[in-house]
Amino acid sequence: MKRVYTAYDAVRGAPIYTEDIVPEDSLCVKALRSEHSHALIKRVDVSAALEVPGVVAVLTARDIPGENITGAVILDRPFLAYEKVRCLADPIALVAAVDEETADKAIEKIVVDYEVLEPAYDPVKALEESAPKVHENNLLRHYKLRKGDITRGFNESDVIVEEEFRTQMQDPAPLEPEAAYAVPEKDGTLTIYGSIQNPFYVLTGVSRILGLPRDRINLVVMAIGGTFGGKSDEAPWDVCAMAGLAALKTGKPAACIYGRDESMIAHSHRHPAVMRYKIGATTDGRLKALDADLYFDTGAYASVGPLVMLRAVTHAAGPYVVENVRVDSYLVYTNNLTAGSMRGFGSPQVHFAVESMMDILADKLGMDPVELRLKNAWRQGVVTASDAVLMDNPDFGVLASRVCEELGWRRGEKAPDEGVGIAFMAHGNSLGPEGEDKSSATVRISPDGVVHVATSLTEYGTGASRGFAKIAASVLGVPEERVVVDRVETKKVPDSGGTFASRSTLMGGNAVYLAAKRLKEKIEKLMKESGRSGLDVADFVRDVFHEEVSEYAEFKLPVCDYNPETGKGTPYLQYTYGVVGVRVKVDRELGVVRVKDIVAAFDVGRVVNEGYLTAQLEGGITQGVAYGLLEELLIGKKHKVLNPNLADYLVPTAADMPRVKVIVIENPSPLTPIGTRTAGEPGIDAPAAAIANAVHDALKIRITSLPITPEKVVAALEKSQAIAVTV
Repeated sequence: MKRVYTAYDAVRGAPIYTEDIVPEDSLCVKALRSEHSHALIKRVDVSAALEVPGVVAVLTARDIPGENITGAVILDRPFLAYEKVRCLADPIALVAAVDEETADKAIEKIVVDYEVLEPAYDPVKALEESAPKVHENNLLRHYKLRKGDITRGFNESDVIVEEEFRTQMQDPAPLEPEAAYAVPEKDGTLTIYGSIQNPFYVLTGVSRILGLPRDRINLVVMAIGGTFGGKSDEAPWDVCAMAGLAALKTGKPAACIYGRDESMIAHSHRHPAVMRYKIGATTDGRLKALDADLYFDTGAYASVGPLVMLRAVTHAAGPYVVENVRVDSYLVYTNNLTAGSMRGFGSPQVHFAVESMMDILADKLGMDPVELRLKNAWRQGVVTASDAVLMDNPDFGVLASRVCEELGWRRGEKAPDEGVGIAFMAHGNSLGPEGEDKSSATVRISPDGVVHVATSLTEYGTGASRGFAKIAASVLGVPEERVVVDRVETKKVPDSGGTFASRSTLMGGNAVYLAAKRLKEKIEKLMKESGRSGLDVADFVRDVFHEEVSEYAEFKLPVCDYNPETGKGTPYLQYTYGVVGVRVKVDRELGVVRVKDIVAAFDVGRVVNEGYLTAQLEGGITQGVAYGLLEELLIGKKHKVLNPNLADYLVPTAADMPRVKVIVIENPSPLTPIGTRTAGEPGIDAPAAAIANAVHDALKIRITSLPITPEKVVAALEKSQAIAVTV
């Protein structure tokens, strides 16, 4: 069976998705979700639902055989709500029926009596003493960044600028909604097939809820139709546990497949943020002080919010040397939909703020924005904002010069209402302060001479599987066509950690490299002992040895010493670096911003597969443009989601995207065996800021909230014109 799918296979429809394997006679599982964003549950009556013909089971919290609690980082969310609901996504009951139509009828028959409570929606106001309590304490985390003396820094500054920025809730919007299919086996075990990004994480959560030991559950990862973070934390746990619970209770195979509207409510979203910045500099552009308060809205539950906040606070000063830094970040519970893992993981929000601030400062100093950035940009050996020495080797001068040359940075006369903008970025690789990071892999050669690579790192369009095959083939000296990347099943592959933080090639690739290297050394020793040294390793196993030979390896990164309580230390050992430049044309009458050109240069370390690498960076840039101009999950006056579908939620199409030129700078990292850096997320960090800076260059208006909609542009123009008249 083919295990390394290519882009060509995907567009032909070759991958097999979860919904493709669900038999027609399987039970359909659907959830009743809360009508209110904050309320006490007084009564749940399912009797009428049980009477609907075709309903096999109606399940509530009392039917859970294990623990009715879940959470990616903190166990703070009931799997099925029973005393209180904290957001509109909270599931209260499950219906297992013969088909979807019957399940929907039964859902309508369930009666829930609520005592509605006052909600908390604003993350800043939610910290006030009088605010409604979502949990016992609305402040979930407070992390810091500290360096020098912030008061002295501002006293030594000749120019000081301040601004507040706000960013929106962005939805991952994968093409395939969450899905799971559970089969109760005759031996009492459970097999769950699903669109699962992080199988061993999901296994832990499902095991807890179902009360089954981990070795009694086998999770089988099917083709994944996109994720962008939405399938990285708790949504896959829910669908797998929902299908699994129904299968265990009824003894029948059961499928839980979200529709688009349910998916956009139930999975995690990008954290909305309020960010207040103050920066001081000397007249020649040296950064003396950076002061910031970050308020991240994690919604009703923590999800992976504490880890997102760690990344945000450690990136809050950008890739710049600042003598004195004070950043306080607050992760806040509200009654909004839960925010969690999404591509960029807290980095796009702070990049929008700090890169906008760099242009605001350049404007006040009368300096070229690129010159200001390069004067303060990181280089090897500098002391970063967390008071740590940078061991990595960035070269922003090379990146910026390539972008400026290609974009024609401020050369000649610009067209009316046209502007150019630029933004720098650095994206910390792998987990960093989020915890110890290690990955594992097994590489084996079967008696038929086929090379098998086994990890739990999943493929969802990144090209990671192809990269693993390429690495193994290169080390072993065999054609790539002889390498199979095994399907991920939790009973058959090692736990390689989660497929997030752009860690697949960095962590998994290095583990595959080490395992393949050990395997080659083992087989070469066998060849020498047998006197058959002339064959390649796969041919030797097939033609001479006739037995499987395998090796296992782990790759670990040193634990970083950043302390979020003191705000000091090394948060990441290495970064991916980039410079993004854009050219925009703005329609003054309609307020529409059209991006005409994007040029982006990235230092990605050693390149394993340039085609997939470039595609990942282009994909990140596309989502970054959408973050800057289009995407926002809109909430109405009654706190209902107004656009839970792809007709009303605006994702970019080919017609919305301009020419995108990605320039890859191969600068191998000195800190990993094969010199790779991450590429899945960095592309999304800087485009929104570059667009905002280009809009300012075109119209001399500063938009400080995302997305940059036509309404905001027109309002800002009207305000600037009114100010001009009064002056």
